[in-house]
Amino acid sequence: MAGITERISKELSELRWHFDLLNWVQLFSVLAVFTLFLIVPVLTIVQSSFIYQGSFSLYWFQHILQDPLYLPWKGVGGRLFDIIEYTTQQGKEVILFIEGLDFGIILNSLYVASLTTIFSTSIGFLLAFIFARYKFFGQEALRIILLAPLLSTPFVGAIGIKKMITSEGVLNTLFVDILRIMPFRIELTGLSAVILVQTLLFYPIAFLNIYTSIINIDPSLEEQAENMGASGFYLFRTVTLPLSMPGIEAGALLVFILSIEDLGTPIVFRGSNADKLMPVYIFRNMFTPTGTIKGDATALSLILLLISATIFIVLRKYISLRRYAMLTKGGVWRPRRRSLRPLTTILVYILCIVILFVALLPHIGVILLAFAGEWPSGELIPTYFTLRNFVKLFTEPGVLRSILNSVVYASVATVLIIILGVSAAYLVSRVKVRGMELLDTLVTLPIAIPGIIIATGFFLVFIDTPLSPLVWGAPLLIMSYTVRKFPFTVRAVFAGLEQVDKSLEESAINIGASRTKVFFTITLPLIFINILAGGMLSFIYSMSEVSTGIVIGDANHNDAPMTWKMYDMLFKGFGGSFVAAAMGVMLMALQFIMIVGSNLLLRKRAVALIGI
Repeated sequence: MAGITERISKELSELRWHFDLLNWVQLFSVLAVFTLFLIVPVLTIVQSSFIYQGSFSLYWFQHILQDPLYLPWKGVGGRLFDIIEYTTQQGKEVILFIEGLDFGIILNSLYVASLTTIFSTSIGFLLAFIFARYKFFGQEALRIILLAPLLSTPFVGAIGIKKMITSEGVLNTLFVDILRIMPFRIELTGLSAVILVQTLLFYPIAFLNIYTSIINIDPSLEEQAENMGASGFYLFRTVTLPLSMPGIEAGALLVFILSIEDLGTPIVFRGSNADKLMPVYIFRNMFTPTGTIKGDATALSLILLLISATIFIVLRKYISLRRYAMLTKGGVWRPRRRSLRPLTTILVYILCIVILFVALLPHIGVILLAFAGEWPSGELIPTYFTLRNFVKLFTEPGVLRSILNSVVYASVATVLIIILGVSAAYLVSRVKVRGMELLDTLVTLPIAIPGIIIATGFFLVFIDTPLSPLVWGAPLLIMSYTVRKFPFTVRAVFAGLEQVDKSLEESAINIGASRTKVFFTITLPLIFINILAGGMLSFIYSMSEVSTGIVIGDANHNDAPMTWKMYDMLFKGFGGSFVAAAMGVMLMALQFIMIVGSNLLLRKRAVALIGI
């Protein structure tokens, strides 16, 4: 008993030493926001999944496990591809129609996420190894250009590439009708199209993580292996590859999470088996005809959450705030690089150009759509170009209102993110007491929770309250942005705190300054650039938030953000796609400004904001 009392007394003494009033306010503010707008909604989904007709039951899970819509107990549906033949005035036409097999909603999601992860990681590793280990002319400029797919906003990739890959799309028109180098048309849709788009959008994330991991390898380890006789592929397999595995695994797992929670891409390919993915099915089947939340949707939400949480537990090894700081600091050595011969350099450029050509197809497509006045099927480019689509952004009341809504919501959310993010990062970095690891986990948890889960939880928790999204969508949209985009700022701030010499703060405390005064007069000025850079990224990614934006926006159109308006316009005739594309280009321009600005502010530390 005496030992327990002594331990409690020691813990209390440490708390009094490390915590002042400001620290307590910071801690409770972060915990309150994350508890109310993250933990409670998630726990409510868990609870609702086990309720059937007012009592505890496993009914919904039994229903999901037995229904072939979710799992293919009666055999795999669909076909990997179909060959369609028809006759036109020009003669016989053949289309290779690739949609993909249908494994049921749950396995479809795992299948798409797995293949996207494999393809993205393979491309990312190939590029990362080349740029980390070899020197050639124009290397840095080419490396930056290869990150261009990161400038992708909601629906942009899918909108642009859908125009490219249909049977009457740009690629078929170019290679079949004009160049005549392909004997038949190829059309990708459904799951195959989703995998293609996601791979093009997410490979830079794998590339950044793997590149960072490789350049942080201590060259002396490889040199010692070479001294012992290792060389070539054996050296790569036994030393280089194992040492770069943290970046490979972190990048792959992050791509998997981003893929399995993606709602914007499959929505564009509606009417195909892309509808049979968990986020899409939850979104479209959330409500019963009476307006209540459907039990199978909440149960499916829980299954999606469990999959994401499992991946997060593995990913957590690499994505704690402390891990972020280590990757941003890098090594004190110069990475091993060999110069490429001219012929090899040409081959590298050809490889990168091919990847960029495919990866930028969505962006090219959406830019052409944004400036198109008319673009009939089968035409290589629009009939004529116009700025009318951009003018409509500011002249059509519904469009302008949605843009202003997004600006206001994202601005308020960014202020909250900065206040709470600085607080959380400061506590994890500076307050060395037991339990701070849990706070670290809490503030990185949004990475693992799909937006559709948070949106569903918001409806369950707040539907009968003054914060009901059916009454007023703004508060919940702001809080969803705050929670979902929190990691961008907290990562940047923590990296800045780890760069600041703690002796500056300790010296001020030793001469009588309070921790609060030190925080405001010394710590904040020293990390201001990090706060600004993180806030810029949180703002633009809040503007681009898809899942909660279209779910809550669909419940209250007057308060809807621009992501919902883009979704709404996509399915109101092809003319709506032109204006939606213009909104996407505007977001891409803002994203470019914010990402470049944050990179210039943080210099070499900016990799941590996008990579793991």
